[in-house]
Amino acid sequence: MTKTAPKSGNLPITLATWMYLLAERGHLPLDPELRAALDALSVGVQRETADLEALGQSLVGAVALKVGEDTSFEAVHRLALALYGEERVDSALGAGSRDLRARNARRYQFSHNLPWIACIIDRFPDGQVGAHWVMVEQVTDVVTIMDPYPWDDVDEETSMPVVDFMVKWELAGANSLRLS
Repeated sequence: MTKTAPKSGNLPITLATWMYLLAERGHLPLDPELRAALDALSVGVQRETADLEALGQSLVGAVALKVGEDTSFEAVHRLALALYGEERVDSALGAGSRDLRARNARRYQFSHNLPWIACIIDRFPDGQVGAHWVMVEQVTDVVTIMDPYPWDDVDEETSMPVVDFMVKWELAGANSLRLS
């Protein structure tokens, strides 16, 4: 992993950043190894001299060991349940009509102010089309997809019209995870 290579489409990177953002808001995973990596990164962010790239890579490495090779919704959902507990992980944002999904995403954003992750179909820089996980920061008439790895030199935050996002999300099965 280099500071100038794109990170979009990399599940361990996306999950590590999502977990960091959740931890910064008081939602820590149950796994002690991941907690330690998150704590180290949190302390590093507060220090101006810390090597955030190395700390970020350490967290991503710890997450990658938990993820393994299976990036399916079922596998990611099982991992989230193991890390945060059944009562805290919700996968219902993708249920119902397109309007209901958009309304529920906006409601979640307003009430929790936390990002959530969704699996979408997208075209990658190399021209390939496939499913990958993204962090959703905001849903208005435009959906803002967060940079999956904010500690490098590549800004990968993107925005797209809500209708375009919904189509990409539906093509991938409308699967998502959030903390409740």
